[in-house]
Amino acid sequence: MGLHGDHIGGERAAAAALAAGKVAAACLIDANHLLFGRENVFPPGGTRVLAQTEPYDHCNMTVVDSAPPVLMDRFAELLLSMSFADPAVRPLLELEGLKAWVEGRDTGYGALETAVDEAGFYDAAGLITAVGYAP
Repeated sequence: MGLHGDHIGGERAAAAALAAGKVAAACLIDANHLLFGRENVFPPGGTRVLAQTEPYDHCNMTVVDSAPPVLMDRFAELLLSMSFADPAVRPLLELEGLKAWVEGRDTGYGALETAVDEAGFYDAAGLITAVGYAP
């Protein structure tokens, strides 16, 4: 099946495992696939894209529907107010490869939703997306 990551560190480990022949496939976002090629993690022409999802927000915060709306609103307000120009919060944004948080969307997740449902991974009915990042 291969490896995947939920952040650049996890994707970097997945890419290294793929390059070393330890796995047959790795799931990466496009930007990291290109970055790892520039960094020579992958040799030129050494990988091929097997499948690609439709565009989606790669970093999001999700909360249960029973969370108090006033807390969800305040959480979203704090995220949306973060500035890449602020040296105190810039490292937090950089951890996820973000320049800014934007209002969340729930589109672009069809393939993931199908896979989760088919695998019975969890019941997604009680979750909502609060905010996400659109590259």
